[in-house]
Amino acid sequence: MNTNKNIIITGHRGAGGLAPENTLASIQLALELGVDRIEIDVQQTKDNKIIVLHDRTLRRTTTGNGFVKNLNYDEILQFSAGYKFNKFYVNEKVPTLEQVIDLINGNAELLIETKYSYMYYPNIERHIINIIKNKEAKAWCKVISFNDRALFRINKLDNSIRLGKLFVGKHAHLPLSFDKGINIRPLKRYDFVDEIIVKHAYATTAIINRVHEFGKQLHVWTVNDQETIEKLIERGVDGIISDYPNLLMKYKR
Repeated sequence: MNTNKNIIITGHRGAGGLAPENTLASIQLALELGVDRIEIDVQQTKDNKIIVLHDRTLRRTTTGNGFVKNLNYDEILQFSAGYKFNKFYVNEKVPTLEQVIDLINGNAELLIETKYSYMYYPNIERHIINIIKNKEAKAWCKVISFNDRALFRINKLDNSIRLGKLFVGKHAHLPLSFDKGINIRPLKRYDFVDEIIVKHAYATTAIINRVHEFGKQLHVWTVNDQETIEKLIERGVDGIISDYPNLLMKYKR
C-alpha cells in the first residue's frame, strides 16, 4: 500500500477534458495547472510533417475529413481543431510536434505517443527522433506506444531516446498482455523502456509490484474520477494520466 500519496500527474492530450485535445490551448492549460507531464499523440502528413492528432483521420476532432497520410500540412491547417469542442476555440489549428515542444520548453515532461510505425507512416520513427534532437529536448521528451514495431525501431535507431510501453492490460506472472487480442509478451522484452503504462482497470496490486520489481515505473491511463484516483494511489501506482488533471493537483509531488 502506498502511504505517500504523491504521484506523477500527466495531462492526457494536454488537458483534453477541459480544452480541445492535442491543441496548443489544451497544452497551455495543462502547463498552467502545473502538471508534471503532458501526453500527446502524433501522426504523419503526406509531406512528412509530424502533427499532433489522436486519430489517423481528421473527422472526429477537426472540421475537416480525410486520412492524415493523404494530406499535406497546409491542407490540414485549413480546418479548425477546436470548433467541435467549443466554438470559442474556432481558431485552434492542428499543431506540429515542433510547436508543442517549443510551447512546453522543458516546463513539463512530454510523452509523445506514436500509434503507428514505419509500416504505416514511412520513416516516422526517424522523423520523431530528429525533431527531439534538433530541439535539444531529449532530457524531457519520451516516446510511448502500444506498437512494439515503433518502440523497437526507435530504440535501434537511437537508444538514448527514452521510451515507455503502453498496454491495455498485462498479466503480472504470465507472459500475456491484452491489447486488441491476447499476446505473448513477457515484461523482460521491454527492458529498454523506463515505464509501463496500463489501462487503469488492469492496474492490479500484482502488476504494480511486478513492474516495480522489474525496476520500472507503473503509470495508468486514463482516469477521470476522484474515487478511482484514490483507489489507484492507495494501490501504489507511480503516476496517473487524466483528461482532467485539475482533479489530481492536490496529490502533486
